[in-house]
Amino acid sequence: MTMTDSKQNTHGDLTAVVNASELLTVHSDRPKTGEALSDLGIISNGAVVFSGNKIVAVGRTDEIVNRFQPKNIIDARGRVVMPGFVDPHSHLVYMGSRHEEYECKIAGKSYADLHKSGGIRYTVRLTREASEAELYEKALQDLDIMLMYGSTTVEAKSGYGLDLETELKLLRVAKRLNENHPIDVITTFLGAHTVPDEYKDNKSGYVQLVRQMLNDAAPLAEFCDVWCDNLGFSVDECRQILADAKQRGMKLKIHAEQTSCYGGAELAAETGAVSADHLDFISPAAIEQMAKRNVIGVLLPGVTYHLMEFKKEIPVHKMIEGGMPIALATDYNPGTCRTQSMQAVLETAARLYRLTYAQAINAATINAAFAVDRGHSTGSLSPGKQADIIIMNCAEPGVIINNFGINHVSTVIKNGDIVVQDGRRLNSRA
Repeated sequence: MTMTDSKQNTHGDLTAVVNASELLTVHSDRPKTGEALSDLGIISNGAVVFSGNKIVAVGRTDEIVNRFQPKNIIDARGRVVMPGFVDPHSHLVYMGSRHEEYECKIAGKSYADLHKSGGIRYTVRLTREASEAELYEKALQDLDIMLMYGSTTVEAKSGYGLDLETELKLLRVAKRLNENHPIDVITTFLGAHTVPDEYKDNKSGYVQLVRQMLNDAAPLAEFCDVWCDNLGFSVDECRQILADAKQRGMKLKIHAEQTSCYGGAELAAETGAVSADHLDFISPAAIEQMAKRNVIGVLLPGVTYHLMEFKKEIPVHKMIEGGMPIALATDYNPGTCRTQSMQAVLETAARLYRLTYAQAINAATINAAFAVDRGHSTGSLSPGKQADIIIMNCAEPGVIINNFGINHVSTVIKNGDIVVQDGRRLNSRA
């Protein structure tokens, strides 16, 4: 691959990451599908040069150094250099732990059983009781972990409030985190996460409350999400909420086909949602419709792993063969997937979905960026994009997945600033 650049060598102070054993550009102008998922855009002995917070050029080290003569050099000899991970589905802001619930899963209880007796509602109670400062501090610590494991952009949903006061509290915390932490935090309103106890006999009344919440949530959230599921909300209820959100200028996401084939994926295609997430029970017809509308399927293998649903046949390769773009995310939350690590997600995707290394990495970078409508600003090492770069302590990308259970990140550069070095968090802000 030859060097590309956005301008003709008239820049201020330049920094270059050089001598990468393999530099993964993963460049694409649109979400990758089909065979494109197998192309990482690898440059051997690669380099990336940036000025301020923007990438200027990528290419072979000798070409970069000779042409740009960068003032600052970061030597990545013997290491993989790649875009920062984008995590397009997380429930970042919450309070409490449901580790005891996991033991119940080990003993054989299903997710549906736990949902009836506690689950989301347990987290809602603790989250309602927590102060905004407590929620902020906990989420800040989680973001630091995500950053050290290589995530540079993270979506954060509300949904553990289920009343106006707490939902707005969660969105305010997420916005403050975006302002004060290196990671770009993208906010999503998920008032339609489940029905709270006080509305257990009046589901339609809660749907109306969610629709009313949108007036106050829209200024704080870029996206609106709904849980379209037998355990959540009907297709028609979700359609009403999403229509109201769209009128307020919000972009759309859907939790779909998590516990059964329910129609959420078709609704995502119908409404022009940016993504439909989970998709464990997606139908062939829905795959076709999502592919036609270019709706990204966000897959959450950590949930399958954590819930121990190993017998599930999730049709991931049918999605790929059908031309549907796929992305990967942690779904970090206290109950169904308690991991902040996109590296862990890569390994579980390879193991459970039989994704190749290249497919998994593309799904966790460029396609994940498009799943939060950021594909034109981050997700790949391309001229003009944000300088969101990670350097790995390995010489080949497959090692990141094969050598599982450890953190391979050596350095994280976010918007042109070194924020993790030698595996340590730098310049912590509160």
